[in-house]
Amino acid sequence: MRIIVVDDDATNRLVVRFLMELKGFGVIEAESGADAMRQLAQEQVDAVLMDLQMPEVDGYEATRLLRRNGLGAGVPVFALTARTTDEARQRCMECGMNGFIRKPFEAGTAEVIRSILDQGAARGAGAAGWLLG
Repeated sequence: MRIIVVDDDATNRLVVRFLMELKGFGVIEAESGADAMRQLAQEQVDAVLMDLQMPEVDGYEATRLLRRNGLGAGVPVFALTARTTDEARQRCMECGMNGFIRKPFEAGTAEVIRSILDQGAARGAGAAGWLLG
């Protein structure tokens, strides 16, 4: 399985990459929403882990653009964030995200993501809205 980690912080990307690769994922990194859009136009992935607060194009707008442009159609998008307020969760669902992964990213979260993807339960916008981590 391949994922793309979208985060403007190189350390966050490194941690997520390391933990996901330990669980057998292939990982692509993007440092902004705009970078993610470019990469997703060329690469096929099984999931997107999207930071919410980034310069240029934030995670909310990047997800809206992904859904609107059909890039990664049917691919689950998980917010990668420390902001797990009800308001943030609602905004994520409204823009087409499928769930939330709390920062800091933990080793057990990679296994949960694998389980969700293996079951295919996260496919398509409007899924249940998991809160992981």
